Amino acid sequence: MAYLDTYSGNWSAEKARHLLRRTSFGISPDLVAESVTLGLSATVNKLFEATPLPEPPLKYELDGTGRNEVNDPDVNYGETWVNAPIYPDLPTSQERNRVFRSRNRSLYAWSFLNMQNSGISIREKLTLFWHNHFVSENANPHREFYYMDILRKNALGNFKELTKQITIDPNMLIYLSGNENQNNAPNENYSRELLELFTIGKGATVGSGDYTYYTEEDVVKIAKILTGWRARWIRHEDALNAYFTDNRHTKGAKTLSHRFNNTVIAENGDEEYKDVIDLIFQQEECSRFIVRQFYRWFVTAEISDDIETNIIEPLAKTIRDNDYEIAPALKVLLSSEHFYENTYCMIKSPIDLMLSATKSLLFSAPKTTIKLEYDFAYLLYLACTDLEQSIFHHPDVAGWKAYYQEPLFYKTWVNSYTLPKRLAFCKVIVTGGELLIDKRKYRVPPLVPVLLIATKITNAENPNALVTGLASQLFNYEISQDQVDSLKEFLIQGLPDFEWTVEYSDYLANPTDLALRASVENKLRNLIGTMVQMSEFQIM
Repeated sequence: MAYLDTYSGNWSAEKARHLLRRTSFGISPDLVAESVTLGLSATVNKLFEATPLPEPPLKYELDGTGRNEVNDPDVNYGETWVNAPIYPDLPTSQERNRVFRSRNRSLYAWSFLNMQNSGISIREKLTLFWHNHFVSENANPHREFYYMDILRKNALGNFKELTKQITIDPNMLIYLSGNENQNNAPNENYSRELLELFTIGKGATVGSGDYTYYTEEDVVKIAKILTGWRARWIRHEDALNAYFTDNRHTKGAKTLSHRFNNTVIAENGDEEYKDVIDLIFQQEECSRFIVRQFYRWFVTAEISDDIETNIIEPLAKTIRDNDYEIAPALKVLLSSEHFYENTYCMIKSPIDLMLSATKSLLFSAPKTTIKLEYDFAYLLYLACTDLEQSIFHHPDVAGWKAYYQEPLFYKTWVNSYTLPKRLAFCKVIVTGGELLIDKRKYRVPPLVPVLLIATKITNAENPNALVTGLASQLFNYEISQDQVDSLKEFLIQGLPDFEWTVEYSDYLANPTDLALRASVENKLRNLIGTMVQMSEFQIM
């Protein structure tokens, strides 16, 4: 097995689709063609290019006090609310909460627009990775935005530096009780998750209060090291910045356990948290821990002893050699023979599924108005939430179970509730119809441009070529002839192949014939609507 040797086979559309599906959200034929032209090395480099950050989210609900309107005194329709006061000056809490909810919806929709519009870039996929790694939650949209802004700005950068920034982020201070951590009442909530979930992992229990990589004593000592950091009240003019209160900080040196070689962290005030994080990252297990997370995010869930030795360990060394810059190791992984051997083994997350059902089918948010664009993206957010992947609202601090819960892993995305909805949502996006989400119906028009999709498939007048071309685009591997014959029924309904050839050729020659156009479009819509319900579309 070649393991981490650079992939040496033919760089084809199939390989490009595999790479882009795993590193972004949904792929269009144009992106695949661009990657094939670039080649493997240039595509991987482009994935990691530093590009401008997206413009901040906008107020997309109309101004006013009526139904589907919002009276936000500091922001007009089409303007960003990010720079507006975090606590709107309104006469009642009901009106203020209405503004908060409007800004929340804007943030969630904007997040989906960023994922949909990411192009050949890994930044949004890594932003979501870090969001699932450093889980945090807050009802206030400003706190949520600036927490996610830290993740996005550092998504391609340094794991150690990101850990330092997130440790004193107000959102995290509130979520994991760091805000309550003080010298006369240390709170161990964040220090425990810092070790167990964020940096090094727990490992097997060795003895009472002693694990493979840290001890309960370390949890207590690190909590004391982190005392003194506060998040300001929401009405404060500087509510979005944390601050350090020296008189709430535990003074004196703190000695960690034998798991950290009995290292002494000297008194260092507001810099002390950096000292202990530097110490944690001196442990080699930190690099192995994060590489395993990346492996499950980008490659596959199962990590055997063979993979630990030949994939995890060398990539972890690359991480350490680069002082926890993540890009060098990820570039090696995504360029490797091993990466291109692990195909069709990952059940799509709800976000991957919904964006592959839109972007791969040339369907994106309408641009005619900001409201329509954000409404569309917010509907995707609601659909993914209903499918049990809600951004900003994880089930708990450990994140989505698909990336850590053995033995199911990705299979946790599919259950008796979510599977029928996954199939129905995908079909409705193609054929149009109603999405039923949380007992509310949302009407979706048939906006997938099926006629345009067909024109991008070579020899589409041949029903065999059309079906196999669609299968390559949607599934990224060949389907059986029996499947091809079954799917052709949507085009020819038991008739000879030439019936489709004649009808489609007639349409191409007479595109203004409305009856002919409607017949061809309906057949294509039913065909593609069925294909996105197939099990092959659920994996990548």
